Amino acid sequence: MVTYVDNGLTQLSIGKLAGGVSASTISRYIKSNKIQPLPQSSSRKLRYSVKDVEQIIGNIYTKKFTSRRKVQTFYNFKGGTGKTSLCFQVSTHFALLGFKVLVIDADPQGHLSTSLSIYNDDNHLTLFDVISGHATLEEAVKPVFKGLDCIPANLSLTRLEVALNQMAKREERVRIILEPALTHYDFILFDSNPTISQLNRNLITFSNQLNVVCETQPYSLNGLKILFEDLNRFCESMQIQRPNINIIPNKYEDRTSSSAEAMTILREYYGEFMKADFAVRKSEDVNISAKNGLPLSFFAKNNSIAFEDIVDLIHYIVEQSCDVEK
Repeated sequence: MVTYVDNGLTQLSIGKLAGGVSASTISRYIKSNKIQPLPQSSSRKLRYSVKDVEQIIGNIYTKKFTSRRKVQTFYNFKGGTGKTSLCFQVSTHFALLGFKVLVIDADPQGHLSTSLSIYNDDNHLTLFDVISGHATLEEAVKPVFKGLDCIPANLSLTRLEVALNQMAKREERVRIILEPALTHYDFILFDSNPTISQLNRNLITFSNQLNVVCETQPYSLNGLKILFEDLNRFCESMQIQRPNINIIPNKYEDRTSSSAEAMTILREYYGEFMKADFAVRKSEDVNISAKNGLPLSFFAKNNSIAFEDIVDLIHYIVEQSCDVEK
């Protein structure tokens, strides 16, 4: 089990997360506030605790932002696109930025929960228990580290589909139950299951933004067309405004023609929904991060393309989702 108290970030990683602030600026802040490194960190590469990192980045970078699109879902009904990996990175790093985050695992496979060291064989409460009225929201929430809470998932979540179909306003139950939590969190993030399910209909209804994770491969592009058609039909039938769409091209490989062709098509047909000239590149660091339950900033090397891309993605979502104090 990961204990985040034993892990921390270097000044260089803190600077990157704080909007590209130089290490010298971070160093000055640390010295002026008498912040001590973790005792177990190497003298050649000092690391600072989660609590201190949140304070540093919060004061240097995050304090100018007020969250507006608070509810966001990592979405695609095609499996294997990398939704869970990106949701893990964004939720943990949002908390490191100093935002108060609730991340909800809405996939019965529970892979996000596992990355957060909450395992399937544990007898924990899930979104099923909250929506069904078997538990309160507060009872289901598990703290991960300061600033990050989680409602985990396990196979009991499969029972939610039947339960939702028997409820009034079945497409709105998640919103009805979780809306009060918006006063306690800057962001509520969902990792969705890869199906067209009643639960996912609820997430669409509640979400301010859908972060649609799309592999840069032909099959994924075909699925994207179907996804938009289904999403538009559903929002029209519910008479609701479609959530803001942020398409995240994922697992991009520079040297493969299929990735390059996919990016060309994505820009041509979906460019308005994408960060310009951006894709999350394929990297083993992302797999290592998920396996070890450590966000990239805790271990990635200075030249890690994975950390570089995740930092760009995090800043982009923050800028999309927040009002900036002038």
